[in-house]
Amino acid sequence: MRIRFRRRVRAAITNPSLQVALDRNAERRMAAWNEAFASLPDVEDLRQRAREVRQHTLENLDHYLERFTRRLVENGVRVHRADDADEACRLAVSIAQARGATLVAKSKSMTTDEIGLNYALQQVGIRVVETDLGEFIVQLRGEPSAHIITPAVHLLREDVAATFERELGMPYSTDVEDMNAAVHKVLREIFLEAQVGVSGVNFGVVETGTLCLVTNEGNGRMVTTLPSIHIAIMGVERLVPTLDDLALMLQLLPRSATGQKITSYVTLIQGPRREGEPDGPDERHVILLDNGRLAMANSPIAESLLCIRCGACLNVCPVFREIGGHAYGSVYPGPIGSVVSPGLFGLSDFGHLAKASTLCGACQEVCPIGIDLPTMLLRVRDAYTKNTPQPPAMRLAMSLYAWLMISPWRYRLAQRLGAWGSRLLPRQAGWLPTLPPPLSAWTASRHFPTFAFQPFLARRKKLNYGAKPMLTPQRQKRETEPFAKRPQSEDVVERFGRELEDIGGTFIRCKEGEAPDQVVAHLRKLSVKTLIAWGEQQPSLNAVIHRLKDEGFEILDPDLPRGSGPGRDQRLADLGRVDAGLTGAIAGVAETGTLVVPAGRNRSQLASLLPPVHLVLLPVGVIYQTMADWMAEGGEEAIAGTSSLNLISGPSRTADIEMTLTIGVHGPGQVIVFCLD
Repeated sequence: MRIRFRRRVRAAITNPSLQVALDRNAERRMAAWNEAFASLPDVEDLRQRAREVRQHTLENLDHYLERFTRRLVENGVRVHRADDADEACRLAVSIAQARGATLVAKSKSMTTDEIGLNYALQQVGIRVVETDLGEFIVQLRGEPSAHIITPAVHLLREDVAATFERELGMPYSTDVEDMNAAVHKVLREIFLEAQVGVSGVNFGVVETGTLCLVTNEGNGRMVTTLPSIHIAIMGVERLVPTLDDLALMLQLLPRSATGQKITSYVTLIQGPRREGEPDGPDERHVILLDNGRLAMANSPIAESLLCIRCGACLNVCPVFREIGGHAYGSVYPGPIGSVVSPGLFGLSDFGHLAKASTLCGACQEVCPIGIDLPTMLLRVRDAYTKNTPQPPAMRLAMSLYAWLMISPWRYRLAQRLGAWGSRLLPRQAGWLPTLPPPLSAWTASRHFPTFAFQPFLARRKKLNYGAKPMLTPQRQKRETEPFAKRPQSEDVVERFGRELEDIGGTFIRCKEGEAPDQVVAHLRKLSVKTLIAWGEQQPSLNAVIHRLKDEGFEILDPDLPRGSGPGRDQRLADLGRVDAGLTGAIAGVAETGTLVVPAGRNRSQLASLLPPVHLVLLPVGVIYQTMADWMAEGGEEAIAGTSSLNLISGPSRTADIEMTLTIGVHGPGQVIVFCLD
């Protein structure tokens, strides 16, 4: 494994297109990270609170797992426990086979990649299709994911264009919108025909038995809403005790992962379709996966289980930024993967990954939970070197290094000799471009700094330690701009509209009595003829629906037949061709421009999911400043009172091809909110 790793590293470093792709990803991701956290006051306090929540949950994992399981069962979810990957795959395959499934639509999930679920389903003749754009691309290419968040990070648009031409028959085009449109067409058929949907779980909320999925493209909602069977596979460590804890995590995860205040969709699932609801799966299954996690919870690397899979440590890691994800040979790459992989898959096979680190500490600095990854990496290194025979040259080199480091005078002498010796070698802009063997391995891909004649400790008296520490431009921006940019007297409705438009939505404020005219005018402008709409619920929505019928718009019945079969397939095919969807919203969150859209009687989830245009009626009286405000004013009861609830923030989006933002991937490309006074 160690030798193969070195070969993969050498191949990655000498691959020019990979280096370009990795550089672009790192630069754009970290720029987005800085901007996102600049909008969040009290960042360090939030990170500390999030760490305490995760640490407390991990320390009481058995207790919370028991409570979570009990709440899931009370909600009508069928719960399964899997000790290892093989058992998890057997459970998922048996559920799919028992329902006669031939096609599985799968949302992005690192956990399912970890257990090899796709292979297990294919072995029994069940076709499984990845529906996340990045995952779909690498599946077509027969490759594993290269990043926790951005699976196709290693590819340039020319690579993707060639793949689509070869595998989909698409005319060669490097236009990202054209490529997204081709994928939309192919995957829409998969969504409508799949009998089973498979997803991961970002967080499980113990007190309510809620499954939380955080997505952008809309495919996560598709696979958890359209098929009659939904299987969710989650690691046992992905728990938070309360909905308030979940709200805290949702402030940090999207900012850290994609640089967003919140993702386009946060789906909160309580259970299967309830009596009277027009859509949703008839069965929901949750497979709680151990696969080594419980053993890790009692090991020196237990802290790594606090990870919320944001991928920020990969983007900032100087090693990952040079070698990419495939070089690691594990589902989990980067700094977190170099700790988690040995813990889950074996120290002898993956312990060497911990050596692929500079221990610079950047990973800990950007981690939203503050995981001490440098210490975890050192612990893995220590265990690996004690349990795995090391090359003689390495043992000799480390013995010599230890001999020098434990003696101050030997250390100073070696430093002085190094300073003189480095002056005898050719230099380039103050760096050493080449070193003699065996140190030439270092300079084969990077320059080496010259040794200083006067070490830092000898120069410390010249430094002014009494001065106020300088802030880096990035940190200075984070500490000053959140307060400078935030309008202190801004109306909550105005802020909601501004935030919605910032993320690509359309905001129209009007009198309640003007709503029918406004909606009709916009639908005519968009050449809409058919709609999916919520049933009659409130006076403003009723008035709009009656007006639409009078104006000759066709409003389709969104009810799906229960079970899988031709009737359900035909109904989904008909609904998939609808031009627009009309819903209400029970709340709006101003700080993120988020709509709260629940399932329920006469509340079709498909209206906000399938059509390319989503129109929403939102009364001004239900707009709250923050998510916490809404939760305190009845949000928790609203979540518990429905089988599924969606937090929708603008249109669906992706940036999986060269970090190029594209709107309207699988879900609506337009979200138009009529805010009613």
